[in-house]
Amino acid sequence: MPLTCCLLPTGEHEHTIVGYSLIKGIGDGEPIASERFTVGGHEWVLLFYPDGKKSSAELHNINPQQVPPPHAHLAAAGRQPPANRDARPPAVAGRAAIEAPPPPPGAAAAPPPPPVGQHQIPVAPPPHMDAVLQQFVVQPAGGGGGGNDYCALFVALIGEGGQPQGVVNTSDGRVVRAFHRFTLVDQSGRNQDITKGRRRDQGAVKISCARQDPNARNCHGYRKFIKKSVLEDPARGLLVNDTIVIKYQIELVVSSGGALQRGGDRNRYTHPQIAVPPVSLGKDLGTLLEDSEGTDVQFDVDGEVMAAHKIILSARSPVFQAMLNGPMREGHAEMIEIADVRAPVFKALLHFAYTDDLPLDLRGSKLEVTMAQHLLAAADRFQLLRLRCLCEQRLCETVEVETVATTLALAEQNNANELKRVCLEFVSRHLQQVMASEGYQYMITTCPQLQSEILKVIAAAPPPGLKIKASHEMQALAGGGGGGGHQRDRMAGGEGGGEVRGGRHNDESSTDGQMRRVRARRE
Repeated sequence: MPLTCCLLPTGEHEHTIVGYSLIKGIGDGEPIASERFTVGGHEWVLLFYPDGKKSSAELHNINPQQVPPPHAHLAAAGRQPPANRDARPPAVAGRAAIEAPPPPPGAAAAPPPPPVGQHQIPVAPPPHMDAVLQQFVVQPAGGGGGGNDYCALFVALIGEGGQPQGVVNTSDGRVVRAFHRFTLVDQSGRNQDITKGRRRDQGAVKISCARQDPNARNCHGYRKFIKKSVLEDPARGLLVNDTIVIKYQIELVVSSGGALQRGGDRNRYTHPQIAVPPVSLGKDLGTLLEDSEGTDVQFDVDGEVMAAHKIILSARSPVFQAMLNGPMREGHAEMIEIADVRAPVFKALLHFAYTDDLPLDLRGSKLEVTMAQHLLAAADRFQLLRLRCLCEQRLCETVEVETVATTLALAEQNNANELKRVCLEFVSRHLQQVMASEGYQYMITTCPQLQSEILKVIAAAPPPGLKIKASHEMQALAGGGGGGGHQRDRMAGGEGGGEVRGGRHNDESSTDGQMRRVRARRE
């Protein structure tokens, strides 16, 4: 079986350390841990050693039970840690506190030891403690104190999830191989970061998965990642506001086949790498309509013949179901004539019946008001609810003076209640302009009852500046529009000028009183 190797997408993690002054001098081999993060089904943690890391066997093995919780140094100093979104604090082994001898008479009392599991942060100890603390300083291997001139940075593998990837069996046991990259961020914005990592030509680093083996190498990093003097140099921008920002990247190597394949685990489930294509049913049915393949019904719409499939139309519309399969004469005719619908409108309706969407040239803002009005009527006629709602929504977005009266009548006739409400409110705010439009005469002819509904909306919440008593538009609404008020004047007072004026005055008073009564009832 051939061997295939590939790199998983890069995993990243950012470790921000707030309060560097609190951890400086914490001691050789004492880490500041990041929050745990997962890459490739493995659990990792970053460990920053402000005073360096020991050169003994501990260099290559980290006990997960001894990893301190994130921001432990802030908790020990009584400061609030930064917001923690994904942290899962690991168990912390108990540590015996060092009991210092009592201070000499007259000296200030030493601070109490921290709780178990937290590091003791030596913040400005009393002078008499210097000699005591010196006997507990751990000198780094290799002689001298040069090791403490550097800060160390490591990443440790401390756990596995249910589906760890990239695990192989080698002579060193179960390991994962990866390329690691550590970056100390230049916070001044000059892009002078300090970066160290493994190059491709150097090969991937092997890290052991055997957490219980004290001799297994489960971490990787640099004992001399950066000199303290460089880190603390203000001109470098690496330490800003007592804060350090560390970025880490990992590329996990996954192998399949060959000698590196995990033995004895052939039945282990792996995630399938299958790209599921998007839904295409509507597109395929639309192609079927355009090609006219297998059609069994034809429609004559405004002189244009359109072919379709009975089974699809019957499944989409109860009106088509009754027309094509019921006792109606259309069910037995070779050609069905569709009256009162324009050809482009019916063509768009058929496209929607097949694809559940409008044609591309009618979607969104491309759907003009006139087409939306005709489609709304057709959708209501053939009971295509989704299409009717799409047209109603578009018409609500395009209400204007010239078309609102026609749209209002259309909404009244086709059960578009929300569209009707929007139009009524618009008319109440622009009554004078709407009454001067051509569509207003069409509205009062086809739906005269809408005049009283407009009157009720205005009475419920009169628009600012509308003087009901002196409004000629209100007289027209109350009298049915189109000069109805003048006809009643003549019927009540004859042809004399004075009697006509008196009749008009009485009509205005009656309208004004009706408006007051409507408002009183609503209040």
